[in-house]
Amino acid sequence: MQLRNQLTAIFSPTRRLIGDDPSILRQGGPLGSLEWVVPRAQCHYRRLDFSALPPRQRVPAARLAVRRHELAPGSLHHIAWRGGIAHTWTWPQPDAALAQAEQAWLPETLLRAPPVIDGPRLLRQVQGVEGQLWRDRQLVTSQWWPEPPGRDAWRRFLRAGGLGPEASESVPEPQALPWSSTPWGDVRRGLPGSPHALERLAWSAGLGIVALGLGWQLAAQATWTVALARVESRIETLRAQATPLLEARERADTALQALHRYRDLQGGANDYVMMADVLQPLPADARLGAWQREGLRLQVGVLSAESDPRRYVSAFDGHPQLADVAANPANDASGMQLDFTLAPAAAAGSTAADSDTAGKTDQADTAAKTVP
Repeated sequence: MQLRNQLTAIFSPTRRLIGDDPSILRQGGPLGSLEWVVPRAQCHYRRLDFSALPPRQRVPAARLAVRRHELAPGSLHHIAWRGGIAHTWTWPQPDAALAQAEQAWLPETLLRAPPVIDGPRLLRQVQGVEGQLWRDRQLVTSQWWPEPPGRDAWRRFLRAGGLGPEASESVPEPQALPWSSTPWGDVRRGLPGSPHALERLAWSAGLGIVALGLGWQLAAQATWTVALARVESRIETLRAQATPLLEARERADTALQALHRYRDLQGGANDYVMMADVLQPLPADARLGAWQREGLRLQVGVLSAESDPRRYVSAFDGHPQLADVAANPANDASGMQLDFTLAPAAAAGSTAADSDTAGKTDQADTAAKTVP
């Protein structure tokens, strides 16, 4: 607790009264912030109840509420919390330098200690007097007058606070209370200290972190440089050892590519061989009149006295490559036009192999049946 009190004293704020001759109300610590105290005469008080809202929603709701009741553009607001009750003061005509600097400020009312017993009271402030009504340790309403109010004004004030006719209608004598060291409704949040002190601390910490990061980066860079040099030396040694193998591999790849090119030259059926395959099953007087091949499509014009298309279609039945054929009479009635859809080379080879296998199987079956 002693260390905590010492830290609190170091970061305690210095309070000055706003005005032409700003007097120091409380001298703070060396790292404390500067808080300006605004007289009650320059502020407007409003009490807002947010007890029905969850605690995390109260602060945003209070900020919206005070903006909604803003008296003039550029007004400053101060919100003090006691439980779910927000006590708000609006400063409609703030000091220009203070507003631009965005320094902290407190209304004078917060630095006057609350009463021990609930009820109405009249306080003498820096300027004029302030009437207050307290209930359940909460400030219910507040009214400022330049001079002590009369009986009628005091009675209206009490009725505005919810007191009935039974309340005392006599105006009390204004009380002069000393300044409190702690606001009765403020809860300090965030880091202690003035903005300048916190800025210096933040810059020092930031520079220290940057220096630490740079030192770590330099050490890591040196380590990586040495390791990289070692790895590059090792790579050069391995490259010298692997150069003959790599050259042999390149020569082998070049030879393999040449073999592939030579093999591709033999791919597909030769047209001359295919012409012989087309003429072989046709009638003896058949002659080729036309030959046109595009990919897997083949058109053949045949000159022959045979005019029955079925004879041409059946002639190629079972052929591994020419089985898909359509025969139509030629336009000039001088022969037949055969349209072939060639089977791919792999499929043709497979079909031929299957035919050979089937032929060999039939021959084996026939030989088995002839054996007594």
